[in-house]
Amino acid sequence: MKIGSLCVFCSSSDNVPSAFRADAEALADRLVAAGINLVYGGGSVGLMGVLADRVLSRGGTVTGVIPRFLSEKELAHGRLTELILTETMHERKQEMSRRAEAFAVLPGGFGTMEEFFEILTWKQLHLHDRPIVVANTEGWFDPILAWFENAVELRMVKRRNVEMVTVVKDAAGIVEALFSFRRAESTLSSFENG
Repeated sequence: MKIGSLCVFCSSSDNVPSAFRADAEALADRLVAAGINLVYGGGSVGLMGVLADRVLSRGGTVTGVIPRFLSEKELAHGRLTELILTETMHERKQEMSRRAEAFAVLPGGFGTMEEFFEILTWKQLHLHDRPIVVANTEGWFDPILAWFENAVELRMVKRRNVEMVTVVKDAAGIVEALFSFRRAESTLSSFENG
């Protein structure tokens, strides 16, 4: 079965390194080439805006989901294929999840980490069995991955739950990891090259 939609969690801050911006654009190019619809938080700023703008400029489709109270703060994108307004953050995440066949995480702050850990927890609880791919651009997630290993070593987290996350070295590897996941039809651990 072809993956038709990817939910991407990423930064809404404009204060991100240029390497992160270039990486988001590389992901956008691959999504459009593969015919995968982008589902994301609906903003026009930060990596969210970079990703959406690039997909749209390449002729791809983008679904944004944003709470009404954030639509001004995060500057809801005005040119999306579809923009969905929700009343709460929880409804936003539910709607993004409902529309996604897989999930990807790019660098971001507290909001991105919260979304990542919630979707991972949902998978641990067997509420979904869709791929979760983390782009470890410039080693951004190294401290989180080290924490994962420490949690496993201390037996606070089971190894199989850490292995629910596929890690790639940058966002350009996300689509390839998704195709590999589909072929294997099983949960992957690390897809990182290098």
